[in-house]
Amino acid sequence: MIKSCDVAVIGAGPAGLSAAIACASRGAEVVCLEQLPAPGGLITNLGLVDDFPWPVPLAGAELIDHLVQRALALGVRMETSAVSGLQPLADGVQVLTARHLLKASAVIAASGARLRKLGISGEDQWLGRGVSQCDWCDGGFFRDQSVAVIGGGDAAFQAALHLARICASVTLVVRGAQVRARRRYVEAAAANERMAFLWETQVLGLCGSDGLEGLRLRNLGDGSESGLAVAGVFVFIGTEPNDAYLPPQVQRDANGQVVTDGQYQTSLARVYAVGALRSGPGHSVLGACAQGQDAARAAVSRWTTPA
Repeated sequence: MIKSCDVAVIGAGPAGLSAAIACASRGAEVVCLEQLPAPGGLITNLGLVDDFPWPVPLAGAELIDHLVQRALALGVRMETSAVSGLQPLADGVQVLTARHLLKASAVIAASGARLRKLGISGEDQWLGRGVSQCDWCDGGFFRDQSVAVIGGGDAAFQAALHLARICASVTLVVRGAQVRARRRYVEAAAANERMAFLWETQVLGLCGSDGLEGLRLRNLGDGSESGLAVAGVFVFIGTEPNDAYLPPQVQRDANGQVVTDGQYQTSLARVYAVGALRSGPGHSVLGACAQGQDAARAAVSRWTTPA
């Protein structure tokens, strides 16, 4: 079965929902496709979105709920369906999904990213049994125990600060000598007596018998190896774009993120990219929403303008 719409938005995170809302408010018929059972993506793991201009503290899931309700009120069709490919047409783009073919005059790709894994021994074995990538989901399982957080960016420091309110101790394991996190997160972590830092340190493996018991570490300065006893480890070492459905002619950068022009147009005609999928500096929630809105203006303008 072939369906059609003016704009197909792939992904129902902040960028995708903002794009869908902006397109629908301009009169476009919009379908928003999300492969997961619930919308939101990684932001739903945040207990507090602290860089969004909202009058009260807001959890990631709450923000997504607000955006979904606004999209539905404007007539956006929300579908749970994985996208397997895009095929350019003379007058649009064909979107291949698990349920049907969808012909759109324009596509906004906002499929976001997934958290990177360490790629070490024991990681898959202990996933969900000591290894986690969601401190708000799993932090309570390690109450009054010692845990480690791997990473040096905002996500790692935010997780460590949250876990320090629950756990007996939190050790931040940072591969480099410096961090990428915002100053206020770093200063708050440095002042927290429950937190410790291991700099220029690589995680070699995980160990345990009935449960996770610790990490095997290497100091990158002198090459020495050591162990760290922890009951849990939280991994935040960056993200990888969810781009498997995009054809090879869509240009990527060295990190696999999609390259666009200033109007968010990719190298494939009528296909736009926004949010964590798109190449560029670190993405905030507010920035992702703004990109979705800007891409929507460009996409709807393209749809209403003769080729």
